[in-house]
Amino acid sequence: MAAIIQVAVGIVFVFILLSIVVTEVNSLIARATKMRAKTLRSTINAVIEDPIIRAKVYTHPLIQLVKADPIAPSQRISRAEAEDIAGGAIGTVDFIEPRTFVDVVLNTIKAESDQQLFGALINVIDGMPAGRERRGLRVMVNRIVTTGHGMNELSDSLRYVQDRHYRSALSDIVNQIDEEVSLLGLEPTRNVSLMVGIRQIESPNLRNTLSAVMASADNMEEARGKLETWYGNSMQRATRSYAGKMKNLSVLVALCFALALNIDTLHIARALWEDPARREQISSEARYTVQGGGLQTDAQDEEYRANLADDENSLEDAIGTGAAVAHQLQDIQDLSLPIGWTFQNVNDLPPGHAALSDPNNLWNFFPDNNPAGWLGLLAAKFIGIAATVIAAAQGAPFWFGIVNKILRR
Repeated sequence: MAAIIQVAVGIVFVFILLSIVVTEVNSLIARATKMRAKTLRSTINAVIEDPIIRAKVYTHPLIQLVKADPIAPSQRISRAEAEDIAGGAIGTVDFIEPRTFVDVVLNTIKAESDQQLFGALINVIDGMPAGRERRGLRVMVNRIVTTGHGMNELSDSLRYVQDRHYRSALSDIVNQIDEEVSLLGLEPTRNVSLMVGIRQIESPNLRNTLSAVMASADNMEEARGKLETWYGNSMQRATRSYAGKMKNLSVLVALCFALALNIDTLHIARALWEDPARREQISSEARYTVQGGGLQTDAQDEEYRANLADDENSLEDAIGTGAAVAHQLQDIQDLSLPIGWTFQNVNDLPPGHAALSDPNNLWNFFPDNNPAGWLGLLAAKFIGIAATVIAAAQGAPFWFGIVNKILRR
């Protein structure tokens, strides 16, 4: 294997080991800070601007984005209470299925209008004697509430209600509902309770968005599909936001490790180029380790763990992550590369001595100690550390692809 390829393999091997360390630490930080769940909440905050609807959605048993008791969709709460609930302690949920989210939002929006429009009708039906007639009427009303269709069928069926008292009461209520719907300028064949609920939303952006979707949909299923697409687009933005946060975190974590351990890409490359035995040994070890697949499995496991929500085993995960970080750092140390810092007075050495230009010796970076060479050392160190940080932040899978291409040559 050519020397330059051996050097490249050795450097990439270091990048892989350090990238795995960065990913492991990222996963620990992300779970400890609930970064994914907070990103999800931030995105939904932008989607649902109405604080009362937001609080009811966040505490819904199917969502549970915050740690709070569920709030019934028809329950009345103040704006201040809603803000406190929605901004409370974050839960463990970091992903919500689009259909689940849309169902919860729609049910929350129309719960109060359902009661306003159909509450009296349901009360009269429930007061009727048990039997086929009551069951049939209840099914019709449930269909209207759920789908928005069936008002005409219900009106026609009331003519056959045997009890004159119930027939008259139900007819009066249905006529009143028709009048309310007409005053709102709505079609009785549409999901009127949902449209009424949408019109009562305080947030103009959310109200206009939902109104536009409902107006352009021919039926409720089509409306749900469009709302799911709307929510899915928001989640794509959340994913990009989270990826950006993790990338920034990777840079920060990589910088901390590169500085603390003095992992200088330029110095390592120079050392490998000048030491054929060490170069051969590390390239062989890299070939064996990478092609064996062990490190790649570790990297994939850490990527998976980084995407997990916080759970009851967070302490065990933290301990496991700490052990994995220590193991990977030991692997880097075992390569016997020129990493780490020293602080040694070298003023007594003769001019031109190699120790006077040692980039691992902090003594050489002080202008008073090394007036002729400190600036050049500092510039080279900056470039070397920056290269390490940028490389480690790319992630282990990226470098696995690079090293595999190199080894196949």
